[in-house]
Amino acid sequence: METQNIAPRVYGEDCDGCTGPERIDVMRFQRAIRAITGKWKIEIVCSLVAGPMRFGELRRALPGITQHMLTEQLRDLACNGIVLRTAHAEVPPRVDYALSQAVIDLMPTFAALRGWALRYEHQLADQTG
Repeated sequence: METQNIAPRVYGEDCDGCTGPERIDVMRFQRAIRAITGKWKIEIVCSLVAGPMRFGELRRALPGITQHMLTEQLRDLACNGIVLRTAHAEVPPRVDYALSQAVIDLMPTFAALRGWALRYEHQLADQTG
C-alpha cells in the first residue's frame, strides 16, 4: 500500500456551505470512541476475535496486564455493550467473555482504520514509548 502525505484539505464543489457535524453528532462520536478505547481495551477486543475466553485465558494472552486492570476494563467493555459476560451455573464458577454483535459490526471500520494507519504510518506519532 502506498503511503500518503497528510496535506491540508482542499474543499471543492462537494462541500459548498459545509458547516461540519452537529454538536450532538460530535458527542455521539466521542461516546463511541470512549467505549472502545482506553488502557488495554483494544488488546482485549483483539484477543476475543478468535472466540470466547475465560478470565485466566485473557490474562495469559495479555502479558503485563494486572488482574485489577483486566477486571476493570472487562467491566467497562461489558457496560458499553462491547463484550458479553456469561456466568455459567457451575461449581467451580465459570465466566466466559465474548465479543458482542455491536463490535462484530465494527470490524469493517477497524479494517478501514488499519488501512488508514498503514497508509499514513510514517506520519503518525509513535506513542508506544
